Amino acid sequence: MPNRRAKSPQRTNSEQNCLLCILKSGIDIEMVQLIPTPNVRRRSAQGARSVVELIENNIAAGIWRPGDRLPTERELESEFGTARNTLRKGLQQLEANGTIIRHVGRGTFVAEPAPAPKHESLIERLLGCSPAEVMEVRLMVEPLAAEFAATRASQADLVLMRDCVLKGAKAPDVPDFEQWDGLLHKRIIDAARNNLLSGFYEAINAIRNQPEWLKLKRRSVTPARRQVYQAQHERLVAALFDRDMNAARETMLSHLLEVRSDLLGPYL
Repeated sequence: MPNRRAKSPQRTNSEQNCLLCILKSGIDIEMVQLIPTPNVRRRSAQGARSVVELIENNIAAGIWRPGDRLPTERELESEFGTARNTLRKGLQQLEANGTIIRHVGRGTFVAEPAPAPKHESLIERLLGCSPAEVMEVRLMVEPLAAEFAATRASQADLVLMRDCVLKGAKAPDVPDFEQWDGLLHKRIIDAARNNLLSGFYEAINAIRNQPEWLKLKRRSVTPARRQVYQAQHERLVAALFDRDMNAARETMLSHLLEVRSDLLGPYL
């Protein structure tokens, strides 16, 4: 069979030009291995990343601060030793990231940093809660806190609780009664000896001191209901003095259910 010559691969224009030069020079073409043309797009992408890193490093180092105008493209091209197209690709990436701002006819500026997200404090979040939500949380927390306080409260804690009850009985009006009421509940929470719980309850007490809450209490706390609350407070503190965990928990639960019903109406 006749020998068939294998098809030679197609060559690019640059490779063909190189071949012509080699043939004219008389060099044996079989001894020459052509170097493939580099990937221009890949090299351009790498150059753009370098531009981004250089500019970001200058901003991080404080060389260019927020609001500062960057050098012109011609100056940056000379400083970084990069091609204009590569430089512009890097600037486009920085603009898309929000690092710089470009104004036609004015230049390129370092963008102001984005403001840090605002995190609301616990008190700020609770101030937006409804009375129903507050009472639900109190019902979840305070009966168990009373149970813990029955065994953890010191004698000094118990004396302070009794003092709140006595002064609440002598309170001339609802705001004054509410003040001693709130302080009694806080004393019980603190006697549970749980710092996280005490901090959380301080936020709840901040709501009870709001004018809207006091208006609601004035409408709901009649003289008859105040006497009921006073009697419940006395039984609660007595259970704590007796170190009776079950009685303390159940008395607190009954008291809060009564308060919620008077404040919000029958709970469904």
